[in-house]
Amino acid sequence: MKVGIVGDATRTVAWEKHLRPHGIVSEVNLVPSISDLGDVDACLILDNSAENLDTLLDAVQNGHSSFLIAKQPTDIKKLEKIHRAAKESGVKIQFSHWPTLAPATQWMMDSIHRPHFIHINRYVNRNVLVDPVNEFRNIWIDELGLCVKWIDSGIHHIEAQSSWLDNNNPISIHLFLRFDNGSTASIVIYTSSQENQHQRIASSKTEVLDCNVPTQSIRIGRLNDSGHLFFGKQTFDPAQAAEKAALLFLKSIQLNSETAYSGYDAIQLAKQIEKVEQRLGLFS
Repeated sequence: MKVGIVGDATRTVAWEKHLRPHGIVSEVNLVPSISDLGDVDACLILDNSAENLDTLLDAVQNGHSSFLIAKQPTDIKKLEKIHRAAKESGVKIQFSHWPTLAPATQWMMDSIHRPHFIHINRYVNRNVLVDPVNEFRNIWIDELGLCVKWIDSGIHHIEAQSSWLDNNNPISIHLFLRFDNGSTASIVIYTSSQENQHQRIASSKTEVLDCNVPTQSIRIGRLNDSGHLFFGKQTFDPAQAAEKAALLFLKSIQLNSETAYSGYDAIQLAKQIEKVEQRLGLFS
């Protein structure tokens, strides 16, 4: 499979290293723009600019299956246009929604297909935030996207409450989602912690998974045949997240299957972001 990587030279070289180990990759071309791609089977677009969805649309309309590696886009109209174009062109789209693409999450989603309950805690040391307002928004969007993707049901009700010291200093947000299938999800983000902590818990009727996100380690609680709860552990290498994400994308093309985080997923998240921000606006 011939793969093109579009973007800044420094970043494209780094991503080339993630692709080289895969046997299904026969050639990697590093180019500055979509127009330079030539004949490729897939392309990775490294673009955090405000015009990255336009670039993605250009790639799709030119018949390129594309993996957009950028912050999660939220423009519903553009996402819908890209989704339609991809269907018409018969190409695949994947977005770099890292909470979903992380190796530990992929394992958890295979283990529990639709959890009845998700709870996410993320405590952030303020010193690591360079742009608190935008980074705060990106953090809760990422976690919301995982809940919407994983539970995969319509949302019956959303509660959202945030606290700010002023317009430039977000402190916390609490989101509560009740889904049409009866499942619930709770997300708590706190951005003034002394130390960083990030935990995701998901449970079904027979299993509970407790993930330490930074270490990508999962504590697994399961019922045995006697009804007793016993615990095990599963650990993944955080350094392999990018490589595994690229492989998921290439395999979806090879197998003609849905990508791990598709255009449809991005649209659903964008719609829920709009609803959350409407709820937050009621209390601002």
